[in-house]
Amino acid sequence: SILYVSLHRYDEGNFFPGSGAPNEVGSGPGEGYNINIAWTGGLDPPMGDVEYLTAFRTVIMPAANEFDPEIVLVSAGFDAVEGHDPPLGGYKVTAKCFGHLTKQLLKLADGRVVLALEGGHDLTAICDASEACINALLGNELEPLPEDIVHQIPNMNAIASLKKTTEIQSKYWKSVEPYSVPVDCALAESQKQEREETETVSAMASLSVDVEQIRASIFHVPR
Repeated sequence: SILYVSLHRYDEGNFFPGSGAPNEVGSGPGEGYNINIAWTGGLDPPMGDVEYLTAFRTVIMPAANEFDPEIVLVSAGFDAVEGHDPPLGGYKVTAKCFGHLTKQLLKLADGRVVLALEGGHDLTAICDASEACINALLGNELEPLPEDIVHQIPNMNAIASLKKTTEIQSKYWKSVEPYSVPVDCALAESQKQEREETETVSAMASLSVDVEQIRASIFHVPR
């Protein structure tokens, strides 16, 4: 009854604490309810906004929506925020990005999302990321992500990590597809595809409404 998801630096088990491999999916009745997005490849290059946004789009949000939780609990650790030295993470995720990730989570469980400050080793990074997340929780308008982030594709190490995760998790979640095309395309292209799908659905809904209105006019002719 609990879905656990973690994004973390893994480097094939060579980064502390060495656990959280993508094939650690849970056991017994809990098999398939543990999702590890275990980044590998070290810091060549470091993971950043594009990689975390892509993980949310291709794995986390599809699986979470399929699971349909009653509440979302976030262990809000900010080791991945830019400003941490390599031994402590070395990633380049911006505080702004954490705000946008939080905003995505608010689409789950009718917005019942709880963030508990977990950690981080740079006071400025912790403050900035916490502020961004709180702004999202309050429903404040977030500063848009830079255009270069929107049009950038994930680095090759991230793509390899996500492909490994999606291949494993697709056995448990229908919404998570192995070697999913959006993993390999730019965020902007994915957003364009999503917009087109939304517009198609809206057009279909509008057509249905028009049909219903026509039917209503047929069956309500004044005598």
